[in-house]
Amino acid sequence: AAPRPWKSTKGRDHFSAARTVTQLVRSTKTIMADFVDKQFSKDEVADKVLEQYDDETTRVFYQCVMGGGGHDIHFGIYKSPTDGVKESSDYTTEWMMTQMEWAKPIDANCHILDLGSGHGGGSHAMAKRWGCKVTGYNLGPGQNALNMARCVELGIDHLVEARVGNINDPLPAEWTGKFDAVWSCEVLCHAGDKVALFKELVRCLKPGGVFVFSDIMGADGADETALRAFTDRNATTFMGRPSMYVDFIKESGFKYVTWWDGSHHLERYFRGMLHQITTNRKEMNAKGVSDEYLNNWVSSLTDRADVQKAKGVFAWGVFVARKPEVGELV
Repeated sequence: AAPRPWKSTKGRDHFSAARTVTQLVRSTKTIMADFVDKQFSKDEVADKVLEQYDDETTRVFYQCVMGGGGHDIHFGIYKSPTDGVKESSDYTTEWMMTQMEWAKPIDANCHILDLGSGHGGGSHAMAKRWGCKVTGYNLGPGQNALNMARCVELGIDHLVEARVGNINDPLPAEWTGKFDAVWSCEVLCHAGDKVALFKELVRCLKPGGVFVFSDIMGADGADETALRAFTDRNATTFMGRPSMYVDFIKESGFKYVTWWDGSHHLERYFRGMLHQITTNRKEMNAKGVSDEYLNNWVSSLTDRADVQKAKGVFAWGVFVARKPEVGELV
């Protein structure tokens, strides 16, 4: 099926402060999220993530091209030949929630941390499915405003909050033992010290709490230079590998549960993003997204899809881990 035209649903009142920040940023530089030949230290990456995701025009781009007009801004799982990027992204959210509740029963009494909550698609889905409390922790105030505006529309703003925070800093001290589960979707490629972050998550979970996350990675054995079609357009420190994440899980004190490999969906998703750009270019132009920015993405995504088809250098999927119960062997 042809990708559906993208229409923004953001609430105006929630964006006044974020728009003021954006206008100040734009007065000093043009934001293009161009990271050619660059990867960043733990201390540098936060500013680059804001550049990539939280300018008003880049929010337009990601919601259209990765979200298909929705709030699930992440890679997708395809079930049928007619699925587009929005449907596939929705399926990823459903699959991650299924993985979560098989690792630990989730109900309305639970409190979930959405780490790197972005536009809030995961937070919305979990609050709607379980009626539970969800705390989003995300670097971009503009994304958080978009998240909360949508929560008001869905009638779940009493369940969801979105806090500004940097995953490369220690998490709040008062969060020790606070959460029943942690959710993170396409965020950890921006974490400079993944083991240190995982140890923080162990601290913040209750005993028996579950950690479910997805991430874009290099395939085991892939050379970092082969991943440039991704790293040239994304603010990364280093790209993990599936085997590395399994080691990080164990090293940080989690109990490893499983890794589901969805890498075979990536090429189709990259080409779906290209289709979204072609279909929605004029509307994105009208909302301030430049042809230069879009053309950079077309080049990157074409290279990314082609190298994935030829060499399979990227990996993606869902990991599940648990904080051991008191006295449980790791």
